Amino acid sequence: MTKFRSPGRVNIIGEHTDYNNGFVLPFAIDKYIEVDVSSSNEFVFVSHTMNETVGLKKYEKLGKWTDYLMGVIWAIEKSGCEVKPVRIDVSSTLPLGAGLSSSAALETAVAYGLNSVMNLNLSKKQIVDVCVRAEREFVGVQCGIMDQFTVVFGKKDHAIFLDTFNLSYEYVPLNLGEYEFALIDSNTKHELSSSEYNKRREECERILKALHKNSFREITYEDLNQLEPALRKRARHVLDENKRVNMAVRALKKSEMFLLGNLLYESHVSLRDLYEVSCEEIDFIVGFLRGRLGILGARIVGGGFGGSVLVFGRKGCIEEAYHELRDRYYKMFGITPELIHIKSDCGVHAVV
Repeated sequence: MTKFRSPGRVNIIGEHTDYNNGFVLPFAIDKYIEVDVSSSNEFVFVSHTMNETVGLKKYEKLGKWTDYLMGVIWAIEKSGCEVKPVRIDVSSTLPLGAGLSSSAALETAVAYGLNSVMNLNLSKKQIVDVCVRAEREFVGVQCGIMDQFTVVFGKKDHAIFLDTFNLSYEYVPLNLGEYEFALIDSNTKHELSSSEYNKRREECERILKALHKNSFREITYEDLNQLEPALRKRARHVLDENKRVNMAVRALKKSEMFLLGNLLYESHVSLRDLYEVSCEEIDFIVGFLRGRLGILGARIVGGGFGGSVLVFGRKGCIEEAYHELRDRYYKMFGITPELIHIKSDCGVHAVV
């Protein structure tokens, strides 16, 4: 039996830019969702992680994890292909809620598996489009394209420098030497995360409308003076973050690791003060890490208001700092954060 494996992703820098036609710098990681696809008389979805089996009618929405699978089936059929009833078994080593894009990994694993088993002849780009459409139009989450693109096009030992405006991309080698990336999961997610994420997207639409622009790529710093204070902050973050992504690409290519780390800290400050999507727990983690021996940079990742902190530092130093952080964090919040070791890996693929 063939399994289909799809990785999670980490975005080095370029937060809240992908749905604003901006630049991002993600890479696929060695944490996965795997699916088995087999023929069936009805649609049956099985989560071995959650120990749950759900039988569904075609296109049925339940407001839970099964919507991502059924959404992919719906989107594939909208593209003109027929999907016969299947059983899909799902297992995962990808932490949920940690900002590692488990939803995109699930979608792409299912789409890639159906494409292979049913000989649908969808290209990689078409698989990305199907998964984005499933999440936006069926699940109802107005995501950007970065997550699905990364988990489909990921390449081991490389990040992807992606321009979400025209989907041009370049593989950037991750020659990190004595340094590494890791994640610290805050193990908290505030209720306002979804509503505030949607609000930020609405604010970005208001910015374009107020400035009579079609895209953030047309906006200059001089344009920001025309905006009300809150919108001016949001727009400044996007413009600044795009610059930071380009600087981070150059830093990786030239092995300027301290510059890369500083860019992560700058990104966090911007996300905290301008885009206003951080929270007390995340700020505590970043503040604790800043200035620690061997830690070069840290920032919030994902939609915001909880989730994880991406940390960049010398090998061994991140784990050493984490052990001290864990105790202090627990005393402050009554929660134990989790250190997640990550390495880059390839995109969605079949495994035997």
